[in-house]
Amino acid sequence: MSLEIIQIIEDDPVQAGVLDRALRKVSYRTNVAHDGQTGIEDVKRLLPALVLLDLMLPDMDGREVCRRIREDPKTQDIPIIMLTGLGSEEHCVGALDHGADDYIVKPFKQAELTARIKAVLRRTHPPVHQKNECLEEGLVLEEDQFVAVFRGQRVILSGQEWRLLRRLTGSDGQVVPREELSILLWGEDGLIHEHELDRCIQTLSQKLTDDAVFSGSIVMEPGGGYRLSALHPSTAGDVPRSHP
Repeated sequence: MSLEIIQIIEDDPVQAGVLDRALRKVSYRTNVAHDGQTGIEDVKRLLPALVLLDLMLPDMDGREVCRRIREDPKTQDIPIIMLTGLGSEEHCVGALDHGADDYIVKPFKQAELTARIKAVLRRTHPPVHQKNECLEEGLVLEEDQFVAVFRGQRVILSGQEWRLLRRLTGSDGQVVPREELSILLWGEDGLIHEHELDRCIQTLSQKLTDDAVFSGSIVMEPGGGYRLSALHPSTAGDVPRSHP
């Protein structure tokens, strides 16, 4: 299953269900919101790969949702495809002017939807072998080799460890729920891997503290989530810490 999450913001339950099933069929993970405010909150929480945004919503129109996503530094670069039943040139151009990367006029075929999504993701996401991310001061994640580099020191990670670290560093120190991390690694079967998640977290934390001599750790918080504490180089005599 793809690790990419598509956020659907669509007030019509039938249309939202059609989109949800169509995207899951081609191995995307999805999250659905039925109003603009919930959709904005979901986008900030999940940081999806792409947003499918209906133009007509009950609490605010899609253009306002798009504007708010673009105003937030954490979400401003997330690609947005606007869904509209208004096919005039004025409405389509207006969607692009308000920050959408593309638009699809309803009704549309599933093949067109998936082709548009793939095209937008190709434009906005560099190829894997070119993508190194600096998500924490001094910390770089090399996706092609699953390597973390912290101030010149390299740590070899498993694919699961790399994905966990990428998600935790992208949360700006906020708690990431266990359920979200489990689904990130194992898809819809994530909830049956509770103990495996704990082992994976513990191994990753040990690599960060021991192998790379970090004073910083993955912290388990009450309520069932994890966050990454600040990463600082350890000094001589520091005792590496590992959580949980």
